[in-house]
Amino acid sequence: MLGRMMLRAVFLVLACTLVNDGAVAADGVRICLNWAPGADHAPIYFAREQGWFADAGVAVDILPGGSSADALKKLAADDCEAAIADYGALRAARAGGRDLVAAMRLMSDSPLAFYWLEGTPIGSPADLADKRIGAYATDPPRRLWPTFAARHGLVETAVTWVDLPNNAKVAALARGDVDVAANGFYHHHVEYAEAFGDRLRVMWWRDLGLNPTGNVLALARAWVTAHPGAAQAFVRAFQRGYATCAGDGEPCLVTLLAANPYLDPTREHAKWQVFVPLSAPGRLAGTTFGAFEAPPGAAPDPSVADEMLDPGLKVPAAH
Repeated sequence: MLGRMMLRAVFLVLACTLVNDGAVAADGVRICLNWAPGADHAPIYFAREQGWFADAGVAVDILPGGSSADALKKLAADDCEAAIADYGALRAARAGGRDLVAAMRLMSDSPLAFYWLEGTPIGSPADLADKRIGAYATDPPRRLWPTFAARHGLVETAVTWVDLPNNAKVAALARGDVDVAANGFYHHHVEYAEAFGDRLRVMWWRDLGLNPTGNVLALARAWVTAHPGAAQAFVRAFQRGYATCAGDGEPCLVTLLAANPYLDPTREHAKWQVFVPLSAPGRLAGTTFGAFEAPPGAAPDPSVADEMLDPGLKVPAAH
């Protein structure tokens, strides 16, 4: 009897050790945001409020940031265990020697766009020739312009770039200082729509065959390798938040606004209406939420680690 009791005690210690390994590894997970909290981060707050991270053994701390590059720099420096960042920025960080991976797509469709006003003679990409386009040097549409231009038969020098930060583009377009404004971030669409209403014209890159992945959930491969069970539990709780909010965003926005009362509810609701079709486009209905799309026959992408996703969480058919 004593031997059996000792054996049970040993098994109990081993079991607790295994459970605690995952919990301790994930406990205190810090998520570095790519900007201040906003509508696209609402599912993270909602998942935390619902207790889904806690159920996964994760105590989440959400840290506002300054940019995708800033969030990834912190992730690589172990200042956080997860980060929200643009996929292009993640690939650039990997090229710079940082072993980071994308565990989930937050934006399966791209927000890249060109904006102009009614009366400007633009009807197709070819009409961008000889136009002045407002964008700062590292603006995603400006960085990717060579690809866009080549796809549509334009030479790279066909347009004149006017250096403008995002917070100056709307005013410059209104004054006529530029003919076109380039936009690489979903939330700025709301600003253009509010400023110009029915006068606004938009050319979405995704409608023209250029649809690069937007924001992703980034993790350090070393952390995933060291704590695979904890990493998967965290990713699936995170994924559950986004999949649930794609089906019904209102409770998620309520949670976001309660946690960040300085935010403008009207603005965040408008941003959500722009974000959710990018996060859960109808063309992907019924597929695993947040999974990457690999071209047939393509080699595995070393920057992607979406095998941790729950295949039972699907993109909803309607929003």
